[in-house]
Amino acid sequence: MDSAYLSNLIEIQANKLGFDKTGFASADNLPEDRTYLQTWLNNGFHGEMAWMENYVDKRLDIKKLFPETESVIMVALNYYTPYKHSLQKNIAKISRYAWGNDYHKIIKKKLKKLLVSIKEHDSTIEGRIFCDTAPVQEKLWAVEAGLGWQGKNTNVIAKDMGSWFFLGGIVINKKLIYDQPLTDYCGNCTACIDACPTQALEPYALNASRCLSYITIEYWDKPIPKSISDKMERWVFGCDICQDVCPWNRFAQETGETDFYPNPANIEPQFDELLSLNEEAFKKRFKKTPVFRAKYKNFIRNIKSTMSENR
Repeated sequence: MDSAYLSNLIEIQANKLGFDKTGFASADNLPEDRTYLQTWLNNGFHGEMAWMENYVDKRLDIKKLFPETESVIMVALNYYTPYKHSLQKNIAKISRYAWGNDYHKIIKKKLKKLLVSIKEHDSTIEGRIFCDTAPVQEKLWAVEAGLGWQGKNTNVIAKDMGSWFFLGGIVINKKLIYDQPLTDYCGNCTACIDACPTQALEPYALNASRCLSYITIEYWDKPIPKSISDKMERWVFGCDICQDVCPWNRFAQETGETDFYPNPANIEPQFDELLSLNEEAFKKRFKKTPVFRAKYKNFIRNIKSTMSENR
C-alpha cells in the first residue's frame, strides 16, 4: 500500500469516527528546539507535576518511546457546546471541557477503532495510540501535523474552529504523506496574557504553578496559596479564561459528540449545593467526568477557597 493511498484511507476512516481534524507528521521532525522543555522544567513551571520530569529523552524523540515509528497521526475532536458560564456570584465555574464525560475514554475508544481499521487494510502495520497516556508532546505534534498553531496561551488553535478541541494520536511504522505546520496567526494579540488573573502566561509559555487549571486539578492535598485563592474568580475545576478571550474562538463550532454535552447541573452549580456534597455524592455525580480527577478533598478545598474570595 503506497503512502498516498494509506494517508487518504486514514483520513477517511478518522472522519467516519467523528474526528474533526486529522494530520500526519514524520517521526523525524520534532522538536526543533530541544532546549525549551528542559528550560521550562528548570524554571519550575511544571509545579508539583514531578511526572513531567520523567522520560524527557522520550518526550524529545518519539522514536525512543516507539522505536519502529515512521509517522505520527494526530487527530482533533471538538468539544465545544453553546453554553455559557453564569455571571452570578453564587454560581461556581467548571471548565467546559469537564462538563461532559471524560474525553480520555472517548478518544481512546475512537483511536483503537481507527488503528484496527488501518490494520485491516495492511496487516504489516504496527501502531500505538496515545491520549495523555504517554510521554509525548501532543501539542507540538499537532502543530507539526498541521492541525493548528500553538498560540500565546500555549493551546493549539485552528483558524476554522478555535481551540476548543482535544488531541490524540497514533504512531505507526509506515511512511505517510505529511502535512505542513501552519503559520502563527496570533499576531500582536495579547488578550489571553492580559486576561489571566494570576499572571501565569507569557507569550507562548505557561507557568503552570500559577495556572488556575493546575491549582484546581493537579495541586493536591495542600491549601491553595492566598496569592492564588484571592484571584480564582469562582473557578472550582479548571479555567477557561485564556480561551474565552481568544478572538479565534469566535469561529467555534458546536460538537457532534453527544458525550461532551454537559450535565445541566454542572453548568451553573451553586456553591452551597457543591459544598453540601459528601464523598459518596461527589463520586456519583462526577465519576464519569474529568472533575473526578481532582478528588473529593481537593474539590471541596477549591470551593471553599473561591467562596472565601467572593465574601
